[in-house]
Amino acid sequence: MIEDQNNLQQRLQSELNSPGSFYKTKEQKDYRASLLQKETYSSLVNDDLMYQKFITQNYGSYENFLQQNKILQDITVFDPTVDYLLDVTIVTEDAYFKTDHISTQELIMENLSGLCTVWFTKKDGSTRKLSCTLEKQYMPTKEYGVRSQFFSPISGDRVGVWDVNEQAWKSFYMSRVFKFVRDDTSGIE
Repeated sequence: MIEDQNNLQQRLQSELNSPGSFYKTKEQKDYRASLLQKETYSSLVNDDLMYQKFITQNYGSYENFLQQNKILQDITVFDPTVDYLLDVTIVTEDAYFKTDHISTQELIMENLSGLCTVWFTKKDGSTRKLSCTLEKQYMPTKEYGVRSQFFSPISGDRVGVWDVNEQAWKSFYMSRVFKFVRDDTSGIE
């Protein structure tokens, strides 16, 4: 199991460092507390009425939601009460943003913001790459109402998402995730 994870990590690193890698042509920036992160999260509340309703009903205001979930604090330090250590990359047209930790709620917000890829270890020890989202434009209309069930973590810090390849709801535990990418430069593969 550890050998499989090491092999996967080596393959991922090799991919990242290959001559054709998009990382070679873009500037790297820190994602934690960046302007991009702040704009991404605030646009969710403004643009997604269902998410806005979820925030209002459960937290009263967006500011309360941020405070209670320890999101967008002016510090970029790992907080073990909410964060998980993993490789996080956000890709835009001009740059790529990195951080080494993310909270469950932030990962959900990233999925609400676009297409994401999550690498995690399954219970049987194998690894899985999941292309997923919670953004409406990438799922069938009949699933719109279901997505609100996944605006907050399921028990055990489990995250529910729409698998864009299998066209079905899937979930994973945050404690098993080791890499996360949201790529704003591409559509569904």
